[in-house]
Amino acid sequence: MQEPEFKAVDPRRRFLLWFVPPLAVFVVGLVVLLVTGHVTGPFKGVTVVRVMLASKREFFQDEQVKRILMARGYQVHVTPIGSRDLADSPDLDSYHFVFPSGHVANERVKARREGKHAVPFRPFFTPVVLGTFREYAEALVRAGAATAHDKSDAPLYYNLDLKKFMALSTTRWSDYQMGNGNLVIAQSPDPCKAYSGAALVGFYAAAIRNEPVQSLQAAEELALQVKPHIAAQGQAGEDMSPKFFVPEGRTHAVIAVIYEHQYIAYQLRREQVDRARVLLYPTAQHQSTPELISFTPEGDRIGELMMNDPGLRRRAVELGFHALGWSGETDQDFGQVITGRGLPEPPAEQAGRVPLPKAEYFERMLDVVGDCR
Repeated sequence: MQEPEFKAVDPRRRFLLWFVPPLAVFVVGLVVLLVTGHVTGPFKGVTVVRVMLASKREFFQDEQVKRILMARGYQVHVTPIGSRDLADSPDLDSYHFVFPSGHVANERVKARREGKHAVPFRPFFTPVVLGTFREYAEALVRAGAATAHDKSDAPLYYNLDLKKFMALSTTRWSDYQMGNGNLVIAQSPDPCKAYSGAALVGFYAAAIRNEPVQSLQAAEELALQVKPHIAAQGQAGEDMSPKFFVPEGRTHAVIAVIYEHQYIAYQLRREQVDRARVLLYPTAQHQSTPELISFTPEGDRIGELMMNDPGLRRRAVELGFHALGWSGETDQDFGQVITGRGLPEPPAEQAGRVPLPKAEYFERMLDVVGDCR
């Protein structure tokens, strides 16, 4: 009988038998990724850019926007703040750029940066609108203050006569066949802090007086006429959109001052159009055209990307913004994207504009209306 043989196996050889095949697969994959350029991204230097911005923070906090910017080598670190607080921030100069929502804050920032690097970019705009629910829009139609924008069975957009709407402020929804005994008013953010709240002051001022005021005294007198309509809201909060779009939105505010882009983005996220929530467009509109005001070369680069990068511009439209070109012209892609997703194109730019006073006078009006200082 043959005795069994015992062979000593070198452990290094066994290790190689296990290790070499996966190593070969890894090397081949790495070569492919290097050739296609997909593996270099994580090894590139990433520049962190600090920004202080107001209501348009949805753009920079969007995951797709983050990925596009990261692919270009930038990560934007956002500090959210109201437009007016932004303009008065003591550490303004410590940021690469700021992105206030309206002209008052824009001018204030530029004045503070006089003689320093301050390059403005205007990548998009969005109208200030009033969001409400269909039954309340129809109540305003019965009251003679609103009309449907189109003849469809369930329109999403209505035209609002603000002068007639203001005249309803002493009446109640129950006067127009609604089971709600509250006053007929709009809810807005604090005009001292949020630009959409300030825009409502501008809407009411324009409804009372057709021409912008031309002196501080006239601004104060007009503000005193507007003030009761803002004070009727009670305690003002911040951004109204989170309250408006939740399922129990009616219990927070039946008419909320928001930005059009917030509504469009909300609808485009859904599988089906929400026909319960609609927009009221004042017959004289106001468009928030935020300026990205850069303080550094890094900020300049972000501004240039927002104006030029096809991916960022496309994503801006998908987030509800109207993209602008370098000369201020409106990009035609907005309507195509909106209608292509089954949403009717909103009536932006189809009405007159609210003639806001110059920044100095408008700021004084806000102080009077909101007891800001």
